[in-house]
Amino acid sequence: MNTTHSTCPICKHSQDVKNDRTGPHTYHCHCPVCGEYEIPFTVFVKYDQRTAPNHKLSAWVRERNERQELVRFTNERMIDSILAGIPDYRPLQKQLKLLQALERRSHAPGDTIKLNLKEDFSLAYASSFEEFKFYLIALKERGLANSTLDGQAEITPAGWDYLDEHASDVEEKTQAFVAMSFSGEMRPIWEGAIKPAIEKAGYTAYRVDEELHSDNIIFKIMAEIKNSRFVVADVTEQKNGVYFEAGYALGLGLPVIWSVHKDEADKVHFDTAQYNQIRWESTDQLKESLYDFICAIIGKRSRSQV
Repeated sequence: MNTTHSTCPICKHSQDVKNDRTGPHTYHCHCPVCGEYEIPFTVFVKYDQRTAPNHKLSAWVRERNERQELVRFTNERMIDSILAGIPDYRPLQKQLKLLQALERRSHAPGDTIKLNLKEDFSLAYASSFEEFKFYLIALKERGLANSTLDGQAEITPAGWDYLDEHASDVEEKTQAFVAMSFSGEMRPIWEGAIKPAIEKAGYTAYRVDEELHSDNIIFKIMAEIKNSRFVVADVTEQKNGVYFEAGYALGLGLPVIWSVHKDEADKVHFDTAQYNQIRWESTDQLKESLYDFICAIIGKRSRSQV
């Protein structure tokens, strides 16, 4: 392993950054702002040559690190998909992100958390430590945290109540809804690629035709999408129902991972052209790529979580 002390290609931070060459095509980056992540050498070089930091991607990586999830990028298309799914958070939302970060670091109510203003601003999806200080002051003025400009912070009783009010169970959900053609030709793709990739990542793959039920099919689909952590939408064979289900999930704010056979890539509806797709040629390729996308975008569930 060759270790170089350099600059983080994502956030451009240079102090205490280590970029480990872990193989002929991969870097393992250690950054006090972003956290840790693996990135292909070609993508590393491309991002390293850019002068502007990507604070949104940096914050996303840091949040995954805070949740004990490994971030492993496999190509630039995956990073583009991740960036497309990260909202432009408003100041109130960033304050909630910061409060949730304080919650993760608190062993119990009453704990005082020590923050580094020059390295931890990514916890609030902030672009600088000046913006980070603004959110610390805002949490104090709103009575949600006793915070100081030297980086000390403690969640108040009102802050704990606020967290309860804004808690979401989406990340506790283990189901992945699969929208795809139910044709016989696509059955091997479901059984040999999509389902095993989802299960390998620690989630339960759900396809509406796999379960016997007497419910109205549309209501059943809508209910199961709401009960899912994310959606996999394979648009091979261009079924209208797949587009409907993916659109409904996007409307709910759920992540959607798109895929399509390479030979049909030019047939994909123009409304979805802004989303990156896994363009597969074989069952094995789709299985590997989908697993990588799930781990990077959603996060792999550990055995203790499953």
